[in-house]
Amino acid sequence: MTPKKTDLVRRVFNPDHLKFASVFLIILGMLCLPLTSFAAESIKFATLAPKGSTWMNNFDAMGKALRSKTDGELQIRFYPNGVQGDELDVIRKMRAGLLHAGAMTATGLGEIQEEVLIFQLPRLFETYEELDYVRDYLREDLDKAFMDAGYILLGMGDIGYYYLFSNQPIRTIADLQSPSVKMWARPTDKIALTFYKNAEIATVPREVTQVLSSLYSGQLNTLAASPYVTIALQWYDKFKYMTDLPVNVGVGATVITKEKFDQLSPEQQKVLRETADASQDDLIQNIRKDNERALEALQKKAGIQVVEFEGDSREAWDAIAMQTHKELVGEIYSQEFLDKINALLEEYRKSNR
Repeated sequence: MTPKKTDLVRRVFNPDHLKFASVFLIILGMLCLPLTSFAAESIKFATLAPKGSTWMNNFDAMGKALRSKTDGELQIRFYPNGVQGDELDVIRKMRAGLLHAGAMTATGLGEIQEEVLIFQLPRLFETYEELDYVRDYLREDLDKAFMDAGYILLGMGDIGYYYLFSNQPIRTIADLQSPSVKMWARPTDKIALTFYKNAEIATVPREVTQVLSSLYSGQLNTLAASPYVTIALQWYDKFKYMTDLPVNVGVGATVITKEKFDQLSPEQQKVLRETADASQDDLIQNIRKDNERALEALQKKAGIQVVEFEGDSREAWDAIAMQTHKELVGEIYSQEFLDKINALLEEYRKSNR
């Protein structure tokens, strides 16, 4: 018998069972600092991440570390759970100086530095090791790209591999093309929208904050997400199946406006960068472990069945992905940037065969 939603959430987030609630995006809870603790420099930080999630626990730990290392001179005030609005709202408030920093998924990143979304292309990275290699190699380029856009990149992470969750088994592209499939896509997600269009899959545009209500109303019944996200955002109990074919990797980043960063002393800037880097490294590893545990929980506790994508459809799926890579040149990223990433992937794969 399928457990109640609260039972599964408790099992996944209960530290007595999993012991992993100590650290992120793309992408959500609230562990605020007390109002009386705000000092000389208070960084207002918004995120969609929910209370009790690994993301929010990580941010809270980072905030405590900053307070300790600066003797309370540098503090972070967190606004989790999307209380400051969706990521486009947060970006607008950051540009107006009402917020200073945030953890962004694809939507927010696309507003700040669209080219970085290349990491979220379908079927681009076969393993996390490939992603780490390419992202680390390009870190200086990424820092400059964000700086040019008016932001300081405090760290990039990943949300996990995205899989298809549905109410009917999805084993072929034809299954996804069925009129009964109501596939979610973010309205601003050019990559997903282009990919699904090329695959002739109809989509229902919704922001992340609208997904849960749309699932309950029946406006959505299929989506691509990481296992951990489906539990963290309480989407999982609206699905019966997961297709064992990674669509892409969800990416995220933590940023602060250059305007706010420049107001900090050189020592505060140094401490912030070092603390954020260490926090991001921990977060990446914990999120990956969380996705493994979440996948097990979804099968054993929520009764979600994992089905295989058939061989011929896999080849067609990959061909559509490559078509999408080419189509988005000039739309999101340059041919030069795509070639650079493909060259790095080829280099990595040759040296690790």
